[in-house]
Amino acid sequence: MGYTIMNNIDYKVGIYIRLSREDEEKERYQESESIGNQRTLLMQYIRQNKLNFISEYVDDGVTGTSFDRPAFNRMIADIESGKINMVVTKDLSRLGRNYVQSGLYIENYFPEHEVRFVAILDNIDTAYDNSNNDIAPFKSILNEMYAKDTSKKINSVLQAKRNNGEYLGTAPYGYKKDPENKYHLIIDEEAANVVKLIYEKYLAGFGTMQIADYLSKKKIPIPSDYNKRNRGAKSLTYGLWQQSTVRFILSNEIYTGTVIQGKRKKVSFKSKKFINLPEEDWVKVENMHEAIISKEDFERAKKVIEATKGSRVVQNDYLFKGLLRCYDCGGYIGIRSPDKNGNIYGRCQRYGRFGKFDVCSPHNFNYQVFEEQILEVLRQVCREYKNKKKLEEIAKQTKSKQSQEFDIKSQINSFKQNIEKETRKLEVMYEDRLAGIISLEEYMKNANRIKEIVKNYEQAIKELEQELSGENNKDKNERRLDNLVEEFLKIKNPTKEIIREFIEKIEIHSDKQVDIYFNFKPLQELNNNFSVAKKEYEKNKESKIKKLA
Repeated sequence: MGYTIMNNIDYKVGIYIRLSREDEEKERYQESESIGNQRTLLMQYIRQNKLNFISEYVDDGVTGTSFDRPAFNRMIADIESGKINMVVTKDLSRLGRNYVQSGLYIENYFPEHEVRFVAILDNIDTAYDNSNNDIAPFKSILNEMYAKDTSKKINSVLQAKRNNGEYLGTAPYGYKKDPENKYHLIIDEEAANVVKLIYEKYLAGFGTMQIADYLSKKKIPIPSDYNKRNRGAKSLTYGLWQQSTVRFILSNEIYTGTVIQGKRKKVSFKSKKFINLPEEDWVKVENMHEAIISKEDFERAKKVIEATKGSRVVQNDYLFKGLLRCYDCGGYIGIRSPDKNGNIYGRCQRYGRFGKFDVCSPHNFNYQVFEEQILEVLRQVCREYKNKKKLEEIAKQTKSKQSQEFDIKSQINSFKQNIEKETRKLEVMYEDRLAGIISLEEYMKNANRIKEIVKNYEQAIKELEQELSGENNKDKNERRLDNLVEEFLKIKNPTKEIIREFIEKIEIHSDKQVDIYFNFKPLQELNNNFSVAKKEYEKNKESKIKKLA
């Protein structure tokens, strides 16, 4: 099949190839027959029509109901940059099986970017006015109906597999997939021994923290790194076990030979969003693979976990709790309970947890002195902000913007009225086209012109609204800051809530330097204009409290 190419257009062609997700029979790590067949057809078309081939875009094993695909996104980027101006697919369904989004690309995006689209087997070519182009939306609807029907069939098959106890997910730590049956789990001896060790120690009276420390000391790779060992790269937490990881293993019934699936489902076949299902709707099948842990030991561990759940009680709620960060490792700075002398100290939590493994440093400081001095810094910044001259400058700026705001709103209303006029013109033209008063060619020519006009108006409105929103938000933020400053300077004992209004975070260096990050730009700028001397928490040395912009 060949077409006569218009000589005045230099077509730079990109071929788009997609293999449906439901093709589960293709061999892993090999390009499927379907991909090869599509490529052969598309390249034959290019040779027959003497087109300029530029690039190939292949999404292998990706659903057509979503347009968020790696190769498709790369193709769109190449269209935007002008690298290609023609897209060729085997048929319309290769472009996608979502009729709304397929229509938007064919009828809006491609024409607006002057891109010619060809679906070979469907005889669709947007460079020509033909009946096949007119029925493209109906083909897209049929493609989506096919995808929906296929999705139902696939879900039905998967549900049957779940009901039979066939394991569909990634093998959990302690197991691996059976090479003879990918839906069956077999024991991974090395990891399984670690699982057994965790249960043995827990049932012997060791806590989850003690077990995590033991595994960390032995440099046993954590589950997320276990399968990556042969790749050479190690994460920052390689071999550093968390208490939560140990608790998860102790709570996972998979180790008794039981398969539990169907805990969540998709909102719809076109959506990526999942919702959690109630436990009574889960699919639970026992004795589907060899157990690592006996059911008796699992139940014993479960009872201990439930008995200790929520046993930790927070006795103090400090003013700057949750805002303090370690500058050196990025972790939280914890505030410890008062010692026997009533002193309260802050310390890097990551050091407290993993310091024995040479992670970070203590960052110890007297929290009571710290709180008092940071509050004084905040008071000085607020007093500076309240300076009369600065308030007068803000007032002047606010007055000068009132007339500008009125002009912007008037211009937006004018553009909206113009859009309504152009839309009415389009509606009248469409009625004339249905009545046969004007030709399809004339309708399309004028419709495209009107759409371009409307698009320009909409873009102009968007820019004006952004400008207006920016100014209004600025004024709103200034009023909010004025009120906060007034309130803070009046109250004797500030609350956590008002502190969080002012401060985003506070970083503590190993040498006791403090960096304060404010939520308001005026406070950031003011804090750079002066320095505050403070006592070093342990040694009575002075250092500078500064804020990083």
